[in-house]
Amino acid sequence: MAISPYKDKPKEEWLSVTNTLINKYPLSTDEILQILLLSWDKLWTTKVGNTINLNEVELPATVIGYFFQKLFTHELANRYPDKWRGERNKEDKDIVCIENDFFSTEMKSSGQMGYKIFGNRSYNKESQNEDNSLKNKSSYYITINFSGKILTLIRLGWIDQDDWTSQASENGQAATLNQDAYKYKLIKINGAYQLKSPIQLLYGVGDKTFEKLKSEDILTFEDIINYSGSNHVIDNIKKKNEDILSLLEQYR
Repeated sequence: MAISPYKDKPKEEWLSVTNTLINKYPLSTDEILQILLLSWDKLWTTKVGNTINLNEVELPATVIGYFFQKLFTHELANRYPDKWRGERNKEDKDIVCIENDFFSTEMKSSGQMGYKIFGNRSYNKESQNEDNSLKNKSSYYITINFSGKILTLIRLGWIDQDDWTSQASENGQAATLNQDAYKYKLIKINGAYQLKSPIQLLYGVGDKTFEKLKSEDILTFEDIINYSGSNHVIDNIKKKNEDILSLLEQYR
């Protein structure tokens, strides 16, 4: 396993380490966002057999994430053919930096409601399976959350192998990230895309509150930002989520 950039660093310095890693990364967050949005649009204009639109097919979120990763990598390799390529060998990351493998990157996506990211069960340990153990699981990561056809959050950062925790059940196939990884090791790439996020992603919006918001035609972050009425339930939700809503106002 590669030596972690966070090794022997106190937790209060982790965010600074992450920012340094991102500043060294060969792609700016603006370009990552641009390529991701372009790839996402291409994904949903894809046709199966040149006949059926992809949005007419009920695909598992994992399949959507896989197609998305391939489109992103393809676009990146087209722009910088001498610098980036896709995975070819089992030991490769999803996105290979040709000039310096340190910057090779894994992509993880989740179509579940929320902002969590999931990995394979083997991510939290040195796998006993030779094929799985070939790939070092500590590296740069680009993570994507989506809901249906809506991107809800994009992040860039570094995740170490021991940041993953596998499900307790022996039959469980997923691994989850610990809270410190979300808090200190992944940086949000904010943008106008977040305005279309479903309102259920805001803090304090459960099923009952969602029905009340729905009755006021408030279904997205943008809807609640634009709301100018005097409904106390809506006002309360806006106060609870003031930080993110205020941040996103600039993208309207």
